Amino acid sequence: MFRRLSALAPLVAAPALLMAAVPAAAADPAAAPATGPVVSVGQEAGLTPAEVRTWLIEKGATVEEPRTIEGQTLLRVNDGSTNWLIFFYGCDATGRCQDIQFAANIVAGGLSLERINAWNREQRFVKAYLQSNVDGTPSAVLQFDVLLLAGLGVDQLNDPTVVWLELLGSFIESLITPTNETTAPPPVTLPTTGS
Repeated sequence: MFRRLSALAPLVAAPALLMAAVPAAAADPAAAPATGPVVSVGQEAGLTPAEVRTWLIEKGATVEEPRTIEGQTLLRVNDGSTNWLIFFYGCDATGRCQDIQFAANIVAGGLSLERINAWNREQRFVKAYLQSNVDGTPSAVLQFDVLLLAGLGVDQLNDPTVVWLELLGSFIESLITPTNETTAPPPVTLPTTGS
């Protein structure tokens, strides 16, 4: 089981600790750290699917071996409560990939274009779209893209994974919560300029 709170609690606290250190560094310019990550020549950029899989397993997830389907490499992940995927993009000949995409396909009652649009208006990072499955039932596809940096290793996935899990859980919870939707809002009409 992917221990969302217990295993990832130090990951959630780390950004707060870093933010607390900012005022002290700002007060003493000589003590301020260099901006941006320091990358040495020869450091490898990106991550391999195997590295990401090992990291997720260490965090408690169940992860299948990497698969390539129609040229697309992916991992199937179960965090103990939900199944989701990680897609790999920008991969070089050595198998190192420059960016990944977390994705989930949610099939549930109560899905509507209005609910998907409301989610997208309110959420900045994880975006959703409505699709029709082969059997005609609606499903929501959630996606979250992450760019990978050179020299940071697999630990650079800590914060994005926390964001993904929290927002995936919020989306699923929002489907359980009843809505007050009655009708779609009227369309917006933009003014036109005359010539």
